[in-house]
Amino acid sequence: MIRPYGTEKSQYGELHLPDGDGPFPVVVMIHGGWWAAMWDDAPVRPLIADLVADGHAVWSIEYRRVGEPGGGWPGTFEDVTKAVDLVADLDPRLDTSRVAVVGHSAGGHLATWTAHRRDTKLRGVVSLAGVLDLVAADTAELGRELADLDAEPPRGAPEPSAPEMFPVVAAGVGHGMVRLMLGASAVEDPELYQRTSPVEMGAPRVPVLAIHGSADEIVPAEFSSTYARRATGKGGDAEFVESPGADHFHVIEPDGHAWSVARKWLQDKLS
Repeated sequence: MIRPYGTEKSQYGELHLPDGDGPFPVVVMIHGGWWAAMWDDAPVRPLIADLVADGHAVWSIEYRRVGEPGGGWPGTFEDVTKAVDLVADLDPRLDTSRVAVVGHSAGGHLATWTAHRRDTKLRGVVSLAGVLDLVAADTAELGRELADLDAEPPRGAPEPSAPEMFPVVAAGVGHGMVRLMLGASAVEDPELYQRTSPVEMGAPRVPVLAIHGSADEIVPAEFSSTYARRATGKGGDAEFVESPGADHFHVIEPDGHAWSVARKWLQDKLS
């Protein structure tokens, strides 16, 4: 079931339901792709199918991304907020007292950001290879390789759903995707990074599981370990799990180590 939450073309989600009458626990799925308009939720659809088979309803959300009108700060964050909040009114078969958020890569960043909302009613958040340290990502200019339209994609990278958006994004990504997405560097606007980078924020208001592959060459695993360490130091409930030998895309394989850890954690939190 497709359900819009705004008037722009990317302001919608798709609700996947198990068989039966419910009430079903809910997982909000936020796909990745450098916050950019070239990718949709195709890479995480196997995880969606696995969750539905396990008795979960899944609300897979789209959101305005870089390259689209309104994408980036603040529109991307506003869209995620609206889409998560819409769970309360989506379908009477949903158990809205049992809701978690899962995200991969840039989606892991956005998912973890929701764990810090003052009014959150989530049971927990899972970040899979999340870009949880935006300051470090900006300093390293991560994602700047998207400026080279002839570059080979990383091993295991999904096919883009909107390849026509590559030139639009490439034109502005010379200093990395974080700066393009937020509209400023960490030096230019440190306060913005304090509001949007999970590592810089206070303690999460719900438990967070940050899973990262030890062989991730796209987003360093240190982003997740640093987040968990700092969040715990601030009094939050955050756990870091390193998946041995896993790269950036192994963590979203439904039969892999990372997802088995995430699935068990979600079952515990949503039981």
